[in-house]
Amino acid sequence: MLSVIESKISKLQQEFSNNGASDFTFDHSENNSAFSVDWNVNEVVLFAGDNLTSLKKLVMIEPGIVDLCYIDPPYNTGSNFIYSDNRKSPEIGLLGSHQAWIIFMLPRLVLAHELLKETGVLAISIDDYEFPYLKVLLDRIFGEKNFIGNIVVCRSKNGKGSKKNLASSHEYLLVYGKSNKTTLRGESDEDTLYDKEDVYGKYRVDGLFRKKGEGSLKTDRPSMAFPLYANLDTGEVSVDYRDGWAKILPKDSKGVDRRWLWGEATTRERVWQLYSSKNGVIYVKNYAGKEIGQKRRKIRTIWDDPSFYTERATNELTKIFGQKIFDTPKPIEFVKKIVDSMSDDKAVVLDFFAGSATTAHAIYELNKQNGSHRKCILMESLDDISSNHLAYSMGYKQMVDITISRLQYLKNEDRNFNFTVF
Repeated sequence: MLSVIESKISKLQQEFSNNGASDFTFDHSENNSAFSVDWNVNEVVLFAGDNLTSLKKLVMIEPGIVDLCYIDPPYNTGSNFIYSDNRKSPEIGLLGSHQAWIIFMLPRLVLAHELLKETGVLAISIDDYEFPYLKVLLDRIFGEKNFIGNIVVCRSKNGKGSKKNLASSHEYLLVYGKSNKTTLRGESDEDTLYDKEDVYGKYRVDGLFRKKGEGSLKTDRPSMAFPLYANLDTGEVSVDYRDGWAKILPKDSKGVDRRWLWGEATTRERVWQLYSSKNGVIYVKNYAGKEIGQKRRKIRTIWDDPSFYTERATNELTKIFGQKIFDTPKPIEFVKKIVDSMSDDKAVVLDFFAGSATTAHAIYELNKQNGSHRKCILMESLDDISSNHLAYSMGYKQMVDITISRLQYLKNEDRNFNFTVF
């Protein structure tokens, strides 16, 4: 398997490189027994060091272990944050200044692909600058057919003022599946009020029971245009005649004869799911799940929750560390939504650009809130922090020191929280 991965990476590196150079190799002789993990004890495992090295070692001993990989990689902005964010090439060739960044990301994404289960999901945060190049790269690694979608995330109400003509207020979340076996869990559908209740549980009134659009006319399916009877005071609906109940036919507001969604036999079986308004309009009841987080819907492609704003992440870091010691944090609620909507309750989640360990914090909170049992694998570098940076003056000398400090914060808050550092 390792030779296949080497070959794949080499081929892609040559494809995306002007000079065709490729120097990716595995150390086949290295002993990796020290990387075994006891998940019965630990909720989080942190690998300290170059994430490329850590990914190589993990793929040699635990391929196919990961359910969800979420990363917030360097955006190649050219800035000097707490980490260097400048991997720009000369403006030559098809890829121009983006080539060095692509070559940096390529082997890491191939290894992430190998670490995912066949049902696994990859989600990557990115902004406008590298978005189109990352999309092409992921199409080559994961296959275009496994592209699930692109989510637009509002990160600021007023936008960033660094551009001349636009104040950018959004980023992207690219989502890919490992294979056609991938299915997203979906986002929680319980944030909308279930304001009614019957013997079957709490529900809300959603879509019309009358068919709309193509094929909705009575002449299309005459057998599905039978009368219903409704108690306009209680909302109860019956297929059979009831004395004093209103007779209702599937006519629209213009008096056009339509049809119902279900045939008479199915309607008779499921009539308890129907609700009549006081005006005699028949709806289908949407019941809440019996357990928290059980009710799901398809993930929407625009996320504009204020709890996802960068300002929220800054405030969270300040609360934990006393200062904003990390330059580009993600809010906990944002990562929680990714993890909750794209992985099940027992998932293993990988983040190999761990930064300030927001992913681990998000998983910790989800586990506490929903009784889930997700595990987290983090990777962060041993790169030195500049002596000019605020984090250095607060005692953080290497990047991974910040990651460990966030994990220790969780440990101090909850003695049952355990993590291991390799």
